[in-house]
Amino acid sequence: MNKPKILVAIPYHSTKNYCLEQTFKALNGLTYLNKEIILRADPLEYGSKNAVKLQREFFRRLALDKKFDYLYFLGCDTIPPRGVLEKLLAHDKAIVGGVYWGRHNAENGSPDSAVAWIHSLSQKEQSEAFLAENELLEVDGMGMDCVLIRRDVLEKISFISWEQNDDDYPFYDKAKELGYKVFIDTGIQCKHYFSPIGYAYRAKALAD
Repeated sequence: MNKPKILVAIPYHSTKNYCLEQTFKALNGLTYLNKEIILRADPLEYGSKNAVKLQREFFRRLALDKKFDYLYFLGCDTIPPRGVLEKLLAHDKAIVGGVYWGRHNAENGSPDSAVAWIHSLSQKEQSEAFLAENELLEVDGMGMDCVLIRRDVLEKISFISWEQNDDDYPFYDKAKELGYKVFIDTGIQCKHYFSPIGYAYRAKALAD
């Protein structure tokens, strides 16, 4: 039986050069074989949500045109486990991702928080849920830097089909409107090099 074909898509900008070595090492270490990896430079101003939307739309169309079964978005500053693709595929879900952590004010030492959200839980309850060892959780949404999206979802949702500049919230809202559920695997914990001064990770969140 043929393995699903996955497009690994990394929107990139030169402001993330400080973690480029870690990014390439992670990409080279991915163990899933039936994949194609494309790292594409952002032609527009970094930090513009509209620029990010256009990047994601480019990859969506490429995945459809080239007959990929799945599109896997990976942040250029996000380092997943080597077997991330195998584990995400094993869940057989239309939209499923891994956990990565952010720090809203790194200079002040604020605690790490997962870039995902469950509206029915408090912030503390969400942090506890995303720190679980190996749980598959249904969520309202997550960041787009470690997420596997099945082809049928890509056929129905374009990243330029909404007016908001955000690339994540509207995508998941539209997916849920179409009847899709969104999941996150807490057993997939990524390092997130949010700035040159450090990274966020599950172990650090536990320490906080």
